[in-house]
Amino acid sequence: MKRSALIIINPSAGKEDAGSYEDLIREELKDKYTNLVVKYTRGEGDATKFARQASEYNFDLVVSLGGDGTLNETVNGLASFKTPPMLGIIPLGTVNMYARVLNIPINTEKAIKLLNSDYYQEIDVGLANDKYFTNIVAVGPPAKAIYDVDIEDKTKLGFLAYVIAVGKEIIEDDVFPVKLKMDEITWEGEISVIVIGLLDSLAGLKTIASDGDISDWIMHIVAIKHLNISELMGMTAALTFGTISESDNIKYFKSKTLKLSTLDNSQFESNIDGDKGPKLPLEIKVLPKHLKVISKE
Repeated sequence: MKRSALIIINPSAGKEDAGSYEDLIREELKDKYTNLVVKYTRGEGDATKFARQASEYNFDLVVSLGGDGTLNETVNGLASFKTPPMLGIIPLGTVNMYARVLNIPINTEKAIKLLNSDYYQEIDVGLANDKYFTNIVAVGPPAKAIYDVDIEDKTKLGFLAYVIAVGKEIIEDDVFPVKLKMDEITWEGEISVIVIGLLDSLAGLKTIASDGDISDWIMHIVAIKHLNISELMGMTAALTFGTISESDNIKYFKSKTLKLSTLDNSQFESNIDGDKGPKLPLEIKVLPKHLKVISKE
């Protein structure tokens, strides 16, 4: 049976030597895939376009070779299809959070050898209006701090790193009124920022709850009004041990769906997986077990 695979390569990844792995990938996959197509990204959106084309032509496998940005684009090209191709990940970025949580080798040669594995994990994908995501959505002026989260903190702390980063940027009077409509409750209040995490466990550290995984169909929602130093330190310690203490300034929810709107009709932009996302209002949902990703057992 003829099988097809698309390899998406970001040539600027891996100290700009990503292209040097093309021959190794071809050699590894040649016995299993009779049709091998390799495409190099040249600009923003290319990986999404390539992945979408592969889905339209019923490819069996799409491989993302690059960093988290390339992977996010690839996911956005696959996730709009009901039965997208299998996803393979060859991590060449600085953080590679999704590769770490799926136990995919950071060593490039080992990750390439894994592509022939028959084992895979089914992962949840989030959808915020028309934008797919695998990690974080943030809204509010302090959300810009997500762009500057330290690489080491991302690797060690995952979702926690983003919450702490935006917490440090909060100005007490810089709040806006919001309405959160979730599965079972509706909450209204004033906040400075809201951070929504699809993954609760990154780089081996449980940051929010002890019962979640990459396919638990749950969003973790942290709404923050403002924080003093003691509250920020307390939240940091609590999150590290897998819990969060609510207060007048911190609200934590779990939900499968979320409708997020402002009560004063202001149109804040969202930040989705580190990139600019749609303006409020947002309708966010989890697509359970939506993608199959090759991984280690």
